[in-house]
Amino acid sequence: MFTHSCLDPHDPFAEREVQVEFAIDASGIRLIAARNAEGHDILPDLIDVQRDDLRCELAARAGGAGLIRPHRPAGAGAGR
Repeated sequence: MFTHSCLDPHDPFAEREVQVEFAIDASGIRLIAARNAEGHDILPDLIDVQRDDLRCELAARAGGAGLIRPHRPAGAGAGR
């Protein structure tokens, strides 16, 4: 398990951070917890897009943005 500071998805001004606990497995980055400054886990309150944003931020900081992709269910996102 790893931890890293990321921007708080609930902060529209990108001034606060959360401490994200995560693991990397065969499916990519698996989020375990996202603790705010008060120590509360806000991960259960996040919608899928916010979770994907955290995964992308973690992947970009790890230098593996092209190797680790956030999990998106089939049919999600734009398509024709």
